[in-house]
Amino acid sequence: MLKKQILIYRLGSLGDTVVALPAFNVIRKHFGEGTFSLLTNKPIASKAAPIESVLGPDFFREVIDYPVGLRNPANLLGLSRRIRSGNFDVLVNLSAARGRLNAWRDSFFFRFSGIKRVVGTPRNKSDFTVSRNENSGLYENETLRLLRRVAPLGSADLADSSTWDLKIAAVERAAAESALPVYPAPTIALCFGTKMQAKDWEIPNWQQLVKRLGAALPAWRLAVVGSADESERAERCAADWPGTVVNLCGRVSPRESAAVLEKCAIFVGHDSGPMHLASAVGTPCVAIFSARNLPGQWFPARPGHTIIYHKTDCFGCGLETCIAEKKRCIMSITVDEVFGAAIQIIKGKNLTFSSC
Repeated sequence: MLKKQILIYRLGSLGDTVVALPAFNVIRKHFGEGTFSLLTNKPIASKAAPIESVLGPDFFREVIDYPVGLRNPANLLGLSRRIRSGNFDVLVNLSAARGRLNAWRDSFFFRFSGIKRVVGTPRNKSDFTVSRNENSGLYENETLRLLRRVAPLGSADLADSSTWDLKIAAVERAAAESALPVYPAPTIALCFGTKMQAKDWEIPNWQQLVKRLGAALPAWRLAVVGSADESERAERCAADWPGTVVNLCGRVSPRESAAVLEKCAIFVGHDSGPMHLASAVGTPCVAIFSARNLPGQWFPARPGHTIIYHKTDCFGCGLETCIAEKKRCIMSITVDEVFGAAIQIIKGKNLTFSSC
């Protein structure tokens, strides 16, 4: 029996990839020994990790570049020819929730490009707009939305670690061990950075939180993860930690970061790629969210995390930079809230800490 050639269409960067991980694993399981290719974009934010660097080189045979905002007919025709040359049997559409016109355009383009079977084509109202649960007030989680789209291929248990398996290689675990060697006390991971001004809890809050956590956890080690351009910020925020600080910003790859986070007792950080990585590897998170997105949509879907989200009347704005409201959603989150949530998780894991 010939192996099927499968093309997966998913745009985004680190966080977008991790929330789609259960869907990726459902696809892999269903098609077994098939050959997988990825149609994706290069992230607009220069420091954002591309999808292939998160899933690893062994996941896909090839990566086909899909330029965001592609409108030039000649370039569209070139991309169509590139896809046609792959002789794909199936396309799995893991696109974001968008309008009907975009969905129709994508469907036409892929069929024009020679793909006869498409799984995940948006069809229902909930595929075009993010639906709201009237009982909880939360909006459909992106991980659950993608799993609904690939339901013809199988299902996933979000509490099962295999659902979130990144297939981290031995060499990546060795790099994590080198970056974060064995230590006599637990390690807390923090991520102070973010790609968007609207998501930034800001340095003074982080500095106060570090002081509070350091006083409560004086023997613990602090590991800071993030991109290389966040290294100086990390030094400023972590300056008052009383014990060992390991600044890993820019020193480990996304997949090595996942292996590092797996070794940590708890993660505290913004709504970010590292937060989603920590969730995926089963490290309990205190996740600090702005209200730029709808509540629930981008919350980690794996159980066991504390989400701090203040629903202001301007929630769901989608702004990357918030000037008029001065980020009152995320800036209304207090150090006491975040500190209390972290200590609650630590108590729940029966880990030792000083009186606070």
